[in-house]
Amino acid sequence: MDFLSTFITVLIVVVLAVPGYVLRKTKILPDGATGVLAGVLLYVSQPGLMASSFLNKEFDAAMLVNFGWVILFAVVLILLVYFVSKLIFFRCKDEASRRACVACSYLGNVGFMGIPVMQMLFPGNDDLVLYTAVYNIAFNAMTWTLGIYSVTGDKKSVNPLKIVLNPPTIATIVVLPLFFCNVPVPEQVVTPIQYLGNMTLPLSMIILGIRLADMYPLRLVNDPKTYLASAVKLVLSPLLCLGVLLAVNALVPIDRYVIVALYVIAAMPTASSVLNFAEMFGGDCDTAAATTLMSTLLCILTIPVLMLLLGFV
Repeated sequence: MDFLSTFITVLIVVVLAVPGYVLRKTKILPDGATGVLAGVLLYVSQPGLMASSFLNKEFDAAMLVNFGWVILFAVVLILLVYFVSKLIFFRCKDEASRRACVACSYLGNVGFMGIPVMQMLFPGNDDLVLYTAVYNIAFNAMTWTLGIYSVTGDKKSVNPLKIVLNPPTIATIVVLPLFFCNVPVPEQVVTPIQYLGNMTLPLSMIILGIRLADMYPLRLVNDPKTYLASAVKLVLSPLLCLGVLLAVNALVPIDRYVIVALYVIAAMPTASSVLNFAEMFGGDCDTAAATTLMSTLLCILTIPVLMLLLGFV
């Protein structure tokens, strides 16, 4: 892919954080604004995004094979990067910080950035959007189980019901029968759902901007672990993903779009859910926040460079 066009696309995404930063710095947004906006994001816009990804898309039984590959590789690749990151950070003496670094290394911003970025990089390609939405099903299950455990280290914090009982997954479960049966949904229904879903990326970036405004600048740049965790998430993770996919593809043919979707997804920056879990369960919020912000800023360069490799796939 062309470096400049990809760079501009990713830059546009990150620039969406500026309003949140400015509004918070000027005190227009009060303390606690992130909690309110995060509630809208989790319970309204992200479910709308997931639902609109499937509504009025044409389903063919042949897609099931590719959906199966996506779910299988989603779980395998998440586990692979999880164990690799545990080896990388095992010397970190502070347990909470080590757990935050590991979580930041393998949990990507798939739910908020994945689908919108895929739509921007590959306009009009419904297959890639569908694969990203399917990936989110497996990713949400892993996030609410392995994600929580990796931040807390406590199995009791994991609620298996959250695998299904989270807003994006519930929305997906509701619309999947319509998708599989090719049931046409009136545009009067789809359009407002799409409007709500389209809020996901801007809203998530505004929240990121607010968090950046609340952070001491030196805290963002003076911890080597932040750079290492960002490097694992932004560089090592997608390269491992691509290597595994190409190795398997040499033995069993995999649809090229499946490889592209999984590779682009792996290149996403750290998910804000790591910080949310750290806040909820008493983890290392500073490391989680710094890595989430740093990886999002650095992805302006890493994603365009990584996309150049797609010319060899």
